[in-house]
Amino acid sequence: MPLYVFDPESPEWAPLDNDATGEPEGQMGTGPFATRRAAMIGALSACDRVLAVSSFVERKFTALGVRADVLKRQAIGSRMVEIAAGQPEVLDRAPRPASPPSLSLVFLGYHNYPKGLHMLLDSLELLTPEHLAPIHLRVHAKDVEQAMPRLERLRGRLGSLLVSGGYAYEQVPALVAGADLGVVPSVWWDNGPQTVMEFLACGVPVLGAALGGIPDLVEHDRNGLLFRGNDRFDLARTLAALPWQRARLDRLRAGVRAPLSLAEHASQMLDLYASLQREHLRP
Repeated sequence: MPLYVFDPESPEWAPLDNDATGEPEGQMGTGPFATRRAAMIGALSACDRVLAVSSFVERKFTALGVRADVLKRQAIGSRMVEIAAGQPEVLDRAPRPASPPSLSLVFLGYHNYPKGLHMLLDSLELLTPEHLAPIHLRVHAKDVEQAMPRLERLRGRLGSLLVSGGYAYEQVPALVAGADLGVVPSVWWDNGPQTVMEFLACGVPVLGAALGGIPDLVEHDRNGLLFRGNDRFDLARTLAALPWQRARLDRLRAGVRAPLSLAEHASQMLDLYASLQREHLRP
């Protein structure tokens, strides 16, 4: 099996938009799936509130038929906010200097198809040696062993490459410290990815696919950058330009704000329960 297949005509290379349209009714049929789906939509619509972790999920619920008046968008919190706040000396690592041009990237989490490490590697393979040389890549991912042949192929052309497998959650600040960008190249509609929150909690801007809940957290050109989902060429163009855009990278870092903490999330949930309780107690 080849280490790399350049096949822009493959359906797997087709770009994805953040479309939350529901399935066409004509495809539901009248069998067990249609019955189960209708029962699930009915059960959700009977709730006092249905919480959607992102605007994409809210739109998806609506498209599938859940009553709009019971839907509420509710972002979740991340334990990384407290962990990062407790490790300021770890995170106080400055990114690489402007000269020579460089770009420090981190991929964090899991190596499975939806998380898109393969798509990131596809995009890197599209770059010329001139554009690969300034890129310093760190990959910390469970099951990364499956991607090692491709990573090793890239090693000699990248500025540097650091790879490790699974890690303890408390290690995340040390793993991402000093990075210019955390890369979240999801190739499906990731509902509310924790990895984005972990990067932001550690003060690292995010280069993410404009899919699922990622655009709720990443505002393009403020605290990160968005590229078209599953679009290798769009990501490659971005990666090629960034090493020479140090001022832009510094501005993105300055725009990062921590996401919700678990305590803040819990407080919002308690407020919601209290408001629903008051509604039920009204005469």
